[in-house]
Amino acid sequence: MPGKKLFVMVVGLVLSASAFADDIEEGPQAFSLVCGPRIGGSYVLDTPEHFTGGVHTLYPAGSYFPAVTLFGVTVEQRILLGQTRSHFAFQEVLLIGGLEQGIALPEGAFLIGYRDFSGLEFGIGPILHIGGISVVAAVGWTFSYKGAYVPVDISLVIPNAERPASVSITTGFNFQVSRKERLASGEPQKTEGSQKSEKTQASQGSP
Repeated sequence: MPGKKLFVMVVGLVLSASAFADDIEEGPQAFSLVCGPRIGGSYVLDTPEHFTGGVHTLYPAGSYFPAVTLFGVTVEQRILLGQTRSHFAFQEVLLIGGLEQGIALPEGAFLIGYRDFSGLEFGIGPILHIGGISVVAAVGWTFSYKGAYVPVDISLVIPNAERPASVSITTGFNFQVSRKERLASGEPQKTEGSQKSEKTQASQGSP
């Protein structure tokens, strides 16, 4: 089933990202892993009859309208650019659409993008859905509130032979779950043994 494949894909991406997100105590932040819920709505630029025909690949009965709600999660890996707050981002989005119509249409996207220090962001990447594979492009703004991030994005699925175009608006909130930091320039990396030695000296009153 497409839903199971999407779930396995996203879980694998999350676990892979977490493996590279160990904490180091020195220097400015270089990598961070954030995640959070995502909600919104989508409109498929298609007739209700044709949209219903596509939905029938999963749900054989019923008539459906091509405007659906979206609920899901976002996982994002951020790579800081120098000493600024601007960064590249790799984002995995898993969404379920159509719950208000009594159906669950899964889709998963992998976006490669950039976010400016001001919050302006954009990205593009493949999206897997019940009709097959398409390309999605997104632009938006992320607002920061004391460690929480609130994105507001508009995305467009580029039409192809398998799926018509669709437009989505999503929001939600993200929070940092892990980070890896970069050592300051010219400062040697401290091993676990040397850190323990420093802690012992400090407890004994050594200079």
